[in-house]
Amino acid sequence: MSNKKKKIILVADDVKLFQFFVKQTLTSEDYELIFVQKGRQALDMVMKKDVDLLILDMELPDMNGLEVLRNIRKITQDMQSVVQLKDLPVIMVTAYPKEDVRKEAEKLGVVSFLAKPIKRKELRRIVREVFEDNSHKYGKKKLILCVDSEPRVQKFYEGTLSGELWDVITASNGIEALESIEFNKPDLIITELNLPEMNGVEFLQAVKESNHNIPVIVVSSVSEKEGMEKLNGIEIKKYLSKPFHLDELRRSIEDIFKNTDKESLKSG
Repeated sequence: MSNKKKKIILVADDVKLFQFFVKQTLTSEDYELIFVQKGRQALDMVMKKDVDLLILDMELPDMNGLEVLRNIRKITQDMQSVVQLKDLPVIMVTAYPKEDVRKEAEKLGVVSFLAKPIKRKELRRIVREVFEDNSHKYGKKKLILCVDSEPRVQKFYEGTLSGELWDVITASNGIEALESIEFNKPDLIITELNLPEMNGVEFLQAVKESNHNIPVIVVSSVSEKEGMEKLNGIEIKKYLSKPFHLDELRRSIEDIFKNTDKESLKSG
């Protein structure tokens, strides 16, 4: 039997049949499974135990899964001045998958969003990936936050940039993007300047003022000359005007990550 410390998996779901499914699927000498039925119990357990993974149902008796997830992320942030808590990987599951819920969950940094019924092989694979090299899905990959108000552009970024090297999350405006930065800590921001509620310039100014040192590529319908005037000295790595060439965007991303990796090695 292995002497290594078991990974603690907390399962928050009030359906006994699903608890049984998880028990049958994940019981192993590598994992310690803990089951709770309510969101408040999950929050209490996260504070008491060094949980390595949370499998969280969207529909709980006392609060929904998104509320639980927001509270967990807030606890992590509030405790930063005292202790650097690890980011808890979360797999969200639901019997009633909705696109708006999935997008909100992704903004809050879930590892995966799964619709019930779930295949055993898929759940085992995702859990195994979570624990590879003590990191979750974003551990080896670079995370890119793409900010654009058009759903078709968001889908384009997700479809063309996601892959073995990069993961993509999206936001529709500057306010959503700032929230996503706090929860997900992206490695790169790609943003339009024409955004509702909080425009791209205001968003990037807020990022700068909050001391987030995240490289930025602007991809905008605003011309480069006009856009750079609006940015008024806010540092960006690249400016692409729409319509842009995908190859040029990819090359820019690769160059930025090469340089940031070199800087990390030097500082390390």
